[in-house]
Parts: sequence; C-alpha cells; structure tokens
Amino acid sequence: MSELTAFNSSKTELEKGVTLLEASAGTGKTYALARIFLRLVAEKGVEVSKILTVTFTSAATEELCDRIRSLLVEAHETLSEEPKEDEDPVFLRLREMKDKGVSLKECIRRIKLAITCFDEAIISTIHGFCNRVLAENSFETRSLFDVELDKASKEMALEGVYEYWRERFVSVHPVLAAAASTQKVKPGDMADFFNGLPKTQEYELGFENETDFEAAGKVLISEFDKLKESWLEDRESYGSFVENCIQKRLSAHIHRKRYAELLDSVFMKNGGVSPTSLEVLAFMRASKLKNARDFKDEEKPEFANQAEVFWSALETFGRAVRVDCVNYLKAKMRSWKARRGVLFFDDLLSLTAKAVEGQGPDGESLRAGLRESFDAALIDEFQDTDPVQFKIFSKLFGEEKSHWLFLIGDPKQSIYRFRGADLEAYFDFAEKSNAMKYSLDTNFRATTPLVKSVNAFFAESEDPFLHPELPFFPVNPNRGGKADKSKTFTEDGEKGSAFVIREMEWNKEKKPGQTLARGSIQADMANEIHRLLNEARVGGNRVRPKDIAILVRSNPQALNIWQYFRKRGLAATVFSEISLFEAPEAKELLWVMEGLVNVRSDRAIKRALATGLLGMTSKDFQSWQDKPEKWDAWVGLFREYYEIWRNKGIYVALRKLFRKTRAIPLNLKRPDGERRVTNFLHLAEVLHQANSSKSLSPSSLIVWLRTQMNQKGLSNEEYQLRLESQSESIRIITVHKSKGLEYPIVFLPGHSFLPSQKGDDISYHREDGQLVVDLKKTADDKAKSLAQKEESQEDARVLYVALTRSSSRCYVYHAPIAFAKNSKIPAQVRMMRSWVLAAGTEKDKGSELGDSFDKGVSHWVDAARLEAERKFFPANQPEVNGTADFSENSLGDDSLEAEKWDSARKLPRGKIVDSFSGLSRQVGFDGRDLDGITSEKDFQEDFLGQEKAPIFKFPAGANAGNFMHDLFEHIDFSDSSNWESFVGEKLKYHQYSSRKWTSTIVEMVEQVMNAELEPGLSLTGLDKGDRLEEMEFHFPLAEGSLSELVSLLPNGSILHKYLRGLNDDDCIRIEESGYLNGLVDLFFRSNGKYFVLDWKSNKLGGSDEGFGPKEIEREMLTHHYILQYHLYAVAAHRFLKYRMMDYSYERNFGGAYYLFVRGMKVGSEKGIYFDLPDLRTIEALESYLVTGK
Repeated sequence: MSELTAFNSSKTELEKGVTLLEASAGTGKTYALARIFLRLVAEKGVEVSKILTVTFTSAATEELCDRIRSLLVEAHETLSEEPKEDEDPVFLRLREMKDKGVSLKECIRRIKLAITCFDEAIISTIHGFCNRVLAENSFETRSLFDVELDKASKEMALEGVYEYWRERFVSVHPVLAAAASTQKVKPGDMADFFNGLPKTQEYELGFENETDFEAAGKVLISEFDKLKESWLEDRESYGSFVENCIQKRLSAHIHRKRYAELLDSVFMKNGGVSPTSLEVLAFMRASKLKNARDFKDEEKPEFANQAEVFWSALETFGRAVRVDCVNYLKAKMRSWKARRGVLFFDDLLSLTAKAVEGQGPDGESLRAGLRESFDAALIDEFQDTDPVQFKIFSKLFGEEKSHWLFLIGDPKQSIYRFRGADLEAYFDFAEKSNAMKYSLDTNFRATTPLVKSVNAFFAESEDPFLHPELPFFPVNPNRGGKADKSKTFTEDGEKGSAFVIREMEWNKEKKPGQTLARGSIQADMANEIHRLLNEARVGGNRVRPKDIAILVRSNPQALNIWQYFRKRGLAATVFSEISLFEAPEAKELLWVMEGLVNVRSDRAIKRALATGLLGMTSKDFQSWQDKPEKWDAWVGLFREYYEIWRNKGIYVALRKLFRKTRAIPLNLKRPDGERRVTNFLHLAEVLHQANSSKSLSPSSLIVWLRTQMNQKGLSNEEYQLRLESQSESIRIITVHKSKGLEYPIVFLPGHSFLPSQKGDDISYHREDGQLVVDLKKTADDKAKSLAQKEESQEDARVLYVALTRSSSRCYVYHAPIAFAKNSKIPAQVRMMRSWVLAAGTEKDKGSELGDSFDKGVSHWVDAARLEAERKFFPANQPEVNGTADFSENSLGDDSLEAEKWDSARKLPRGKIVDSFSGLSRQVGFDGRDLDGITSEKDFQEDFLGQEKAPIFKFPAGANAGNFMHDLFEHIDFSDSSNWESFVGEKLKYHQYSSRKWTSTIVEMVEQVMNAELEPGLSLTGLDKGDRLEEMEFHFPLAEGSLSELVSLLPNGSILHKYLRGLNDDDCIRIEESGYLNGLVDLFFRSNGKYFVLDWKSNKLGGSDEGFGPKEIEREMLTHHYILQYHLYAVAAHRFLKYRMMDYSYERNFGGAYYLFVRGMKVGSEKGIYFDLPDLRTIEALESYLVTGK
C-alpha cells in the first residue's frame, strides 16, 4: 500500500463524493475538520443547516461545535479587514476566490449568515443523529411517536435471564437443573455473555449449529445414567488408582475422600444431584489424571473414561443453553421494549439502518428526504464506527457523487473493538466506495525529537500492526514550531531525552515473575516521578504532578498503581469506569446497614462498629466488656438510628451516624481518606435515591445493595466511581480513556505484559468476513488462532495510542519476563524484538532473544541518532521519595535560606481545606474568585447597547477569569516587545478571537504593568528572579470558629470589621484539625520587602466609576477577599520566618495587593487595593488557626 497524498486544508480541492482523510495522532484532525466546514460554507455556499457533522462522544461534540463557531467568527472578522502577514492560509484562499466565481464580499456574507444561523447546524453523536431521524420520520421508519431512551439494557438482560431460568429449569430433570448452574451458565454469567455480544453487527455463534437444547439435555441425562452404573461397578478400582497411581499434587488425589463421599451420596444414597457433585468430575475424568512416574503405563479406570464422556456432554449442554438463552433473550427483549415503549441506544442505529436500506416506498421517501436535507456530511472518528454506521452513511451519501462525504479518522487508533468497532468493515468500505484518500502528515502536538522517536519505534518494527491494509508511514514533525518552543523537556538547564526506555535488570537464568516485575516497575516509576518533580522542566516551567500521566491497560491496574502512589506520598487521581459497588466501602456500608436493621444482634452491631467507616478498635471492645453500660449506649443509638431510617430515610440516619462517630474526619486522616469519603458519600446518595424512587423498606434496601454488589458489571453510569479532587494530581488513566487527550509526560508501565483477558468468549472474522463469537475453552485451534491474531492487531493499535499521548517526554518500561511457547506476545515486546533484525543480528528461536535483544534496542537508540535513551533499573531498589516544594522555585539564590526538612518527620494526616475556597464556602460563597462573573447590570448594558470601554466589552465568565490569570501568570513583565504576540497566543488558546481582542488586552496589560503601586514600584520593573507565580502554601489548622477570633483582634483592623459583619449563620467553622492548603497568584520582592498579590478581573459595573476606593473596599468585604489576603499574609509570614535569617515582619513583609485589572490606569489609584495588616493581627490569626486559641 503506497503512502497517501497529504491533505492541505487551504489547497486541496473539496470534491463531491467520498473523501477518506486519515489523521495520525497529533496531526490536527479537528483543525482540518473545522476548516473543511468553513470552506463548504464560504467557498461552496452550503448552508450550515445542510452540513451534518457527526463525532464519537458528547464531549467531542461540544468541543467541535465551539471550534467551528470560533473559526467562523474569526474568519468573518479577519476577512472584513485588510490581510496580514500571519493570516490563516484558508482565509487567504477565500480572499482569492473571485476567479472561481465567489467574491470576497460574497464569502463574508455567507460566513455572517452561517454565524447567525449556527444554532441550526447539526453537530451531534451518531446516536443523536439516528434519534433525530427516527423522531422526525416516524411514518417512514415505522417507529413510535413517543418512545423513551433507556440505558438499562444490561439490567433488562439480567431480568430476562432470570425469566428464562424460571421457564426452563423449574421442573426439569435434576441433572439438567444442576448442570445449568455449572459451566459458566449461571444467570449472572449468562447475562454477561449476552451483554458482550455485538448489538448492531451481524454475527454467528461458533457453536450454535452443534445441537439444540432438548437433544443436548437427553444426551446428558443418558450419560449421567451410564456414569452412575460405572461408579457402582468401578468405585473400588478407581479409588485405588487415584490413591496410588497418579501424581500426588493432583486434586483427584488430594481430595479423593471428599470426592468419593460426594458421588456416594448421589449414586448410592440417592442424595440428589448438586452443581458441586457435577463440578468435581472435572478433576476426576481421565484427561486430568496424570500417572505418577512409577505407574506411567497403568491404564485409566473405566469410571475415569466415562467421566470424560459425561464431561464432554456437559460442555455440549452448556453451549446449547447459551444458544437457547440468547435466542430467548432476543425475542423477550424485543417484546418488552415494544410493550414498555423504550429503545436502547444500539436500537437507534439498527432501526435507522433498517429504515435507510428499506426497498419499498417508505425507504425511498426517507432516503430522498435526508439527501435533500443535507448537502454534506463530515464523520469524525470514523475508524471506531461499526458496519451499521457504514451502511447508513454509505446508503445516504456515498452511492452517487451528489454530496460531500468526508470520513475523518485513523485506523491506527481503532481500539474500541469491544464496543463493536470493526476495522475490517472500515477497509472494506474504503475499497468499495472508491473514496479519494488523503492523510494529515504533520504532528503539531509533540516536540520534534519525540515525533522522530515514535516514528522510529514503529518504522523499525517488522509489520508493526500485523495487517496488510495498515502499514506504518512516519509523520513529519513541526520543526521549530510551537511544540518545540513551549514543550521541550529539560533537566538542570540542559535539553533532556524525549523518549526513554527503562529496562529492569535481571541476570538470573530463571526469568522474573509478573508480580515481581510489576512491583519493581512501580517502585522505579515512583522514584523517577519524585526526581522529575524536583529537577525537571517542560517549556521552562517546573514539572508539576498534573503534567504527568500513567497509562494502563485496565482499571484494576490503575487502582493498584494509585494505591502504591498513595503509600509513596504521590498525589494521584484514577480516571476509571469502575463500579461504585466494587469498592470496599460498599461492603463496609452494607455491614453498617445490617447492624442498624439487626439491632437485636450484638454480633451485627459489633461488625458494623469494627468497619473502617466507624473505626472502633479492640480497645473499644474491651472497654465495653469492662463497662457494659457503654455497650448498651451503642445498642440504644443503633435502635434510634434505625427508627430514623424507617421514618426519615437512610440518608438522614447515615448522616447522624457519621456525625456521632466522626466517621468523615477519621477516614480523611487515612492515606486513602479522600477516596474513601468520596465513596461513602456517593453510596449514601445512591441509597437515598433508590430508597426514594422504589419505596424500599430497610430490609429491601439491604437486598437491593447486595444485588448491586453481586451485579457489579451491570452498573449504570451514575454508579461509577466519582473522582476525588484532582487539580494538581498525577493522572492514572486507561489507554482507552486517554484517547484524544495530551499530557506533557507519559509513563507506560504495563505494555511489556500481556493484557488481562475478561470473559470466556472470543471473537474473530472468518475468511468470508463473517464475524463469529465463540468460547475460549471449546473453540477449535483455527478459531483461536484467528481470534489471537485480531487481539494482537488491536494490542498494537492500543500501543500506538499510548505512545502518542505525550507531547514532551515518554517513558516505556520493559521487563524480561518469559512467555509460553506459541503464546501471544505483547505488541511492545514483539516490536522491540523485531529491532534485532535491523541491528543485523541473527534472530534467536524460542521465546527469548538473549544478547541479540540488547543489541537490537541499542541499535534502535543509536542508529537513528534519536534524542532517546535506554536506562536500566534494579529489580529491588530502595524507595526514594522526593522533596518537591512548589513554593520555592525562583526567588533567587541569595534571597532566602530554607531550613532543612528532616526526612524522618511525617506530615500528620487530617482534613485538607482548599485554602480560601474551602472556608468561604461556609458563608454562601462557592469558592471562586468571582473573576469575570457577569452581573445583571452587565447583561442589561449589553442588551441596551450602552457604550462601554473596550476592556469592559471583553467577555465575562469562568473562561475569561481563567484567561486573565493565565495571562498574568506567564507574561514577561519587563519585555513589552513580546506582549502582543503572547497575548494573541493566549487568546487563541482560550478560544477568543485574537484579531478582535489583542489590542484591547495589550492596552490593559500596559496599564497594569506601568501603574505605580506605590512611589517607585511598578510591575514592569520587577525582574524574573524577584517573582514567584502561584506560590503554594500549607500550614497546620486547628478546630474552631473564626467568629471566636474577633475578641483577639485590634478594633481598628479591617479583619475585625469583616468578621463582625458576618451573620450568625455565616459562622466559619473548621470542623477538623489538619492542614490549610492554597496558592497565591504572585509573591514578589521589591526593595528588600516581600508582597503577596492577587489578580482580579471582576467588571464591577462595567465602567471606571466602579473601581474607586469605596467600591473596591465594598467588593473586598462582600466577596470575602479580606479573609483571603489575611490567610495569604499568614502564609507569607510563616514562609519567610522559617527561611530568612533575622526575619522581621515589619522590616521584611510589605503587604498585600489586589489588582482589579480592568479598571487600572497609569497615574491613577483606581483598581488597586492595598493593605499591610499589623503584626498583632497576623500573629493573632496565625495562633488561632494553628492552635485554636
């Protein structure tokens, strides 16, 4: 397959027909898609309502909608002015369309119309589009007018399985009833199997034509009778054989007496057939009896051979049950959905495809109507669609060249096979549609060295994706572009390697086990992260935890790493789809609820109190024995809370119990406290919802919770684990969830191991293209080989997605573990082994490559002259924890002397309050700085068209506040020559029009930087070494209420005035001792004094009059900024006290500035708030916060 022609957004002609655009990772897929949309509007004259844009997720839909709208606005503004040197090439093309019959004036008119009518644009997910088709064409599609979309397909399947079991097995032969509970055909397992089957694709079960339910049942009963006869005749000889002639480690020998007793009970005492009595036959059959060395020629007893025959019949029956149950569920669920008036999301696709392909007049009418409704269709993430979606778009827009059909995707990133994504259908459609094929060939996301390294990783590999239709073609780096300028990785001021292979050292003959290897990788990864946080930078900025992502293959791996990182003092957040009911907190809360219900059972109450949630210890239990009245008090409380549960609901009862036992603060002190508390509160909320919606009694609610725990794989989205706070945390995320995202530094710790396999089924495509689902245990060798091949192909694509998430540095871990002969090899290991050939060494046979592997990896690093490196780490290395302190990065070498932190000291665990936000929430404020929040007056002025200064026309809202903070955090105060370009970049980054707002923002920056804060002090005169942006702080916090502080403060202080002005209901209370944590926008030094500064972008009425001294003070008091800067002042005081020799508050601390940047003017004091709290106030506040006195 030859390399595709590169697509140029401004030069490639947009021709009607099918265009396949393959966009490798980081090549600007969304950028290209938005510009295709713009050109269709401006160049081709297509109305926005006639462009169908479809993407994969709701989040992607929102992002794409914003990007397209912003581009249209920018295009309109740009084309309305004179051309500039750095103009977007697509805009330049539109200026020159006159030769093609479209004047610039007409282009502008079309774009303006598109902006005006943008709400009519159809930008949605595939399910959203199909739902629209069905709703608006009920007659043609023969769908219900009023239908409800239901996400509970898994729950309905389980309901159907139970119905099937009741109908099939209530009155059948006992052998069949027992067999139905073996062989993975229990109701829960059967529901899992059914839910895993393709929902929109045509498939066959590899075993569906083997036999039917009735015939398989008769054979099984017959073989059971023969087995009984064999046991009665051969019992003694079988017993002697397993006792003397087989290997002693086998279950048949170890448990021979118990197995014999079970079969005696069934065959000799008429004790009845149980699932257990059948399952033991798996170990008693001939194939499982391995002869001992001295008896290798001894023949197997007849019963063992008959057990083998019976076991084969049992497996056949199990497969027959699966087929029978699947057919039953399909019919039953169709009936239920029709009767209940619901559809599942997969039904939307199936019904739409069926209607679109209809041959009668209804089908013709539907196709004609949809083709008339749309002139163009842009389908994003096309590699992850399934055959049904291909049918819909092909039938509507792909058969004739009357429409523009753009299919944008990357087959190398097709990793959702488990959701029905079918890469074979992708290639088949590309071939049959005679599509025009292009590629995006330049990576704008990552730095040049990293792009080159990833290119080499695949290009140097032999057939990396194991597919003839999917060769690897390197992409071009954007040399000297934005990524190279702002994302380069450095250490100690020197440019660091962009790609790092870290291998575990192992010199022993026997290869290490997976447990040891994974543990060693985790330890090395944590050590390396601690080092990066102390020594490394990306784009000149210090590496922070949030810059680092750990990509894993499964949710259990993510949780395992998260737990280890917690032990190592690394703040991390898991982004997972794990069920809330799988968390250990669910079991703890269940035991608590059982204790409340079973108030007469001391054992149930003690088990509840002994949970980690309530936290009682052996000392407590001993004290209850010594003082029975204390135990009686607890029993009384449980009775009281049970009555509250019955009368007021579970949520009220749990809340009172949590308060009584101080469960929340006690759990917060644990290393995983935040995760536990998040889960407990989430569970309480879910239980309250279930209790309210279903009117469940206490006992029924416990049954409901147990059911949810047993059916953990069937959880709804609202039952997935919620994230704890994550702003500064390391990200731990699965590769599938990371797709489409970008992180500066990425670690891949698990790709040298085989991915875990879930379920007992496999899927593959036959030579004729038919999708087949089979069972791992009983599939033939050819089926297993085809399934393994497709799994290996997807494993390579998953690796590609993982390697292309980083923008600055990527770590790849390798462990020299052994793999079984002829087993599947992880894609990473397979590709690295293939480098051996490129190194010119002879490829060893067998599972290991020995020294040639080392030569291959070394060749890969050296031969291509890559900025990559290979490092080794020991299998058992010491844990090295860093001392990263993000509050000390650029104050200058001679300014502060920090005290040494004793590594033996531990930070006490306790409640962490998020600085000002955590406290101020208690006074009716949500913790935001109110930067840029639009007031009612702002809306009135905008609506009435009242004239305002340009800076007050700049949008308000959360995004505006984020933009202002980002701008002032990173701008060079003293170099005004770069302000215009820097402001333009930041505007684009925050999705504002740089052409419209650059001059306005630059003017504001000039006013802020040059305004005198005090005589001789302006920000433009501050050197980089005298500033510290986003200074992080933390200090101890004691219990108490800040209202108690009033009597300790000087009457004239503004903090005294602020606290006296709070209502009684606004009492700020610190519920639990711990640590106060936060960030100061700017900490700077001038003339030997240190200041704290906070940026505010509030509009304050939208005019200069709102920025006078009285108005500013009112704003400071109203929005609790007074409390905020006093906390900052305490933090600065403590910071300097422990880091400066001969520190004096009066001599070294200069005060606090709050700059309301929209209202600042050179030569005016407007917009500037300053205060220097006296030492007595600061010491009183510090003492009270730390000691509570």
